[in-house]
Amino acid sequence: MKTNKQVLPNQWGVFCSLTKRHLMVFFKNIPTVLFTLMVPLAVLAVYALFLRPMETDQIKSILNQYHISYSETDPDGLAFLRKIYGIADCWMISGVMAVSCITVSLNTNYILVRDKESGMTRDIISSPIDHRTITLSYFSFNAIVTFLINLIVYLICLLWLACYHAYMISLTDFFAIIGVLILSTISASLLTFFVCSFINTESVLSPVVAIMSAAVGFLIGAYLPNSMMPEGVQMLTTFFPGTYSAGLFRNYFMTHPIERLLQDPRVSGNTDFINALTSQFSLNINFFGNDVPPSIMALVIFAFSGIFLILNLAFASRNFIKVGHNSKKKGKKADKIVKGE
Repeated sequence: MKTNKQVLPNQWGVFCSLTKRHLMVFFKNIPTVLFTLMVPLAVLAVYALFLRPMETDQIKSILNQYHISYSETDPDGLAFLRKIYGIADCWMISGVMAVSCITVSLNTNYILVRDKESGMTRDIISSPIDHRTITLSYFSFNAIVTFLINLIVYLICLLWLACYHAYMISLTDFFAIIGVLILSTISASLLTFFVCSFINTESVLSPVVAIMSAAVGFLIGAYLPNSMMPEGVQMLTTFFPGTYSAGLFRNYFMTHPIERLLQDPRVSGNTDFINALTSQFSLNINFFGNDVPPSIMALVIFAFSGIFLILNLAFASRNFIKVGHNSKKKGKKADKIVKGE
């Protein structure tokens, strides 16, 4: 019993020191920090420059189809258009946030892979440190960085909405979205950490990051409504935790803008227009014919997180022993690493 009481505090101190060391290595590399931040902002910029004009043109065609009159030169008509454009912006921003949680977490794992390639993890493992402590230190570092970067992206997105007078978010929704961000960050970090724990060199990590970053937006239904994708792809998206993250973000970003639009006399009672608009910018996730409510979305993310937490503790720690054949550094003392040197 005395031995256990001595080991636990030591392992906690090692965990804190390793996490601090990972954070220092990451934030000292300013170009990497900026590049990690620019990845989600680049997606937002692509939307603003190319996708948003397409979305607004489609909205105008729906308005004309249902004979809803407005004037872009009239202040009242312009305010009406902003309400609808705000829904489109919130729908896309929700997808950007969900994608950003995954892509930022994926890029942050370069610290883990670099340590494995250089032999740094082998030095740590050669010391009396529990493998799970090492695993949790890398995961905690990843989750902290992913949350901080995405918090900046979130604030920039709010600034974007304010500049377009699209939607002034309430204080309740502001903190609710931060809660969704924390949950999505944990889920994404567990997923990407598990994938990257099998990668031993940066030369392998780079194409994996490129492929996953390009595909993830479509796999979680962030860029296109599910109704616009083939039925097989729609079913496939329901097996990714990011899909449910995007669904939660949309429910908190879009509920009030939709309610505000429905109060407008131009569309109040126009069921056909409301159905057309909500099918274009849907809040729901369809799981084999069943709509998934927000509470179930959160439970699904918790379930995914629990599964990958078990997988990481069971398998990922073992992969630290298998470093790449191109190790550049050997024989470093573990006590220097524990101290954050």
